[in-house]
Amino acid sequence: MKALTVVFVALAIGVAARAANAQDRGQELDKAYEEARSAALALKDAEARRDEGVEPQPGEIQGTASGGTRPSEQYRSRQMLLEQEVELARKRYDAALKRWNDLK
Repeated sequence: MKALTVVFVALAIGVAARAANAQDRGQELDKAYEEARSAALALKDAEARRDEGVEPQPGEIQGTASGGTRPSEQYRSRQMLLEQEVELARKRYDAALKRWNDLK
């Protein structure tokens, strides 16, 4: 009878532990989903800023000796910064999506 009680207690502890793990996993999955959603929005915003920033701003076009124009270093630097922001947002999104998929 004593052995049966020990087995029953062990089973009850195992069931409780599995239920706690399932709840923790569900919370982690919810958190990962929210991170992926937030990262997707941030990527979309970064891409929109990059696309809107294509047009040169005042002072970003230089005249050439032949009478033409070309983008200034300021313009190229701004474009590079916008592209870096998109790349960082894309990496954040990819990592968040991978985490969410790994938890599924």
